[in-house]
Amino acid sequence: MGTTDFARRWRSRAQYLWSQGTDSRVIATRTWLENRVLPWSAVTSDAGPDAPTIAYAGPAHGIVKIHQMLEKRREALGAVTTSRVQGRADRETLLRGDVLPDADLVAVAGSAAQIARLPRDSALTLPFRLHILASTEDGGDGWRRRMSKSERRCALAFQRTGAWALEVAGDAASLDWFYHRMHVPTMRSRHGARARSESLDYARECLFRKGMLAFVTRDGERVAGMLCRWEPGTGILSVRLVGVLDGLAELYEDGAMRVSDHLILEWASANGVRQVDFGGCEPFLSLGTLQWKRKVGPMGELAPNHLGSLRVWWHARRDTPAVRDFLAANPVVEMTAGGGLRAVYFQDDRRPARLDLAATREGIDGHRVVELDEYFAGVMAPAR
Repeated sequence: MGTTDFARRWRSRAQYLWSQGTDSRVIATRTWLENRVLPWSAVTSDAGPDAPTIAYAGPAHGIVKIHQMLEKRREALGAVTTSRVQGRADRETLLRGDVLPDADLVAVAGSAAQIARLPRDSALTLPFRLHILASTEDGGDGWRRRMSKSERRCALAFQRTGAWALEVAGDAASLDWFYHRMHVPTMRSRHGARARSESLDYARECLFRKGMLAFVTRDGERVAGMLCRWEPGTGILSVRLVGVLDGLAELYEDGAMRVSDHLILEWASANGVRQVDFGGCEPFLSLGTLQWKRKVGPMGELAPNHLGSLRVWWHARRDTPAVRDFLAANPVVEMTAGGGLRAVYFQDDRRPARLDLAATREGIDGHRVVELDEYFAGVMAPAR
C-alpha cells in the first residue's frame, strides 16, 4: 500500500470515528468543541410575504441538517426560498435570550444544558436527530409481524410485479457501480442542489470493508442497492447509503426501495443480526423519510453518535397565519422532562391536528395535541 493510499484510509477512518463514532469520549469531546469552542453559525431565509421566515443558529452542520430541512418543509406548503443570509451567531448573547434571530420560526441547536437556558414561551425542545430501527434478533419472520399492516399489504402487492431477490456483492467493481450508477444519481434526483453524501473513499473504507453491499434485483436485474455498516459488538446492521438505478423516479414508484427494506430484514433475521438501523432523520413527522422508515422499523430512539447529545430549541416568535399553517402541517417529536420522546401535534379551530402523521410504535411514548391559541399566549404579535 502506497503512502497516499495509507493516508486516505486513515483519514476516512478518523472521519467516521468523528462523525459516527459511539464512544462516549468522542461524543463528549465533539459536543464540547462544537458548542463551547468553535463559533456557531446563523442563517435566515425568506420565501416571500405570505410564508414564514425561518432562522437557525448553532453548530455549522445544522445548516444542512436542520435549516435546509425546514426550508423544504416550507416549500412543501408552496413557498420557495427567495433569499438567504448567513453569518455567525453570538452564542452567549443568544443563550441569555437577549437577542433572538429576527425570524418568524427559530431553531437553535446546542447541548441539552445550553438549550435549557432559552425561554420556554412558544417553544419546544426537540432531539436533534432520531434513528429508526427494527429488531430481528428473534429470527424467523417476527420482524414482518412488527411492521405496519399497510406495509405488509404493500409488500405483497409489490411481490406480484416481478421476481425480487437480494444479491450480496463483495467485489470492488460492484461498489464503484453502486456508488456511481445508483447512490450519487439518486441523491441528485431526490435532493437537487441540497444533495449531500459521503465520498467513495469513505464508502469503501468505512462501510464496504466494515459491512456489506446488497443489491435488490427484479427478474435478475439490479434495480436498487444498500451499503451497510456492520457493528459486531452491538449486533446492529446500519443502512448507510442507498440508491436506485440511475436515480430513476419510476423505480421508487415501482417499490424498489420499499422491497429492499423487506429483503434486508429477511436477510438480517437469517444471519444473526440483532437490529437493523434504517438511519437518521430529523424530528418532524411530516418528513417522508420518517413516515417511510417508521412503517418498517417500529422503534425510534436518539441518534447513537454525537448528534444524539444535541437538542433543538424550536420557537415560534410571531403568531401569523403562515406560522400557524407551518406548525399544524409539521408536527414534531419533543423531549419530555424525563428525557423521553413524545409526538406533538398543533391545532386550532381552522387547522386540525395532523394525527394521520403517526410516530413510531416504540420509543416515542404517546403524543399530545397543543392548541395554538394557548401556545401563543403572551406572544406579542398581530391578530390572525
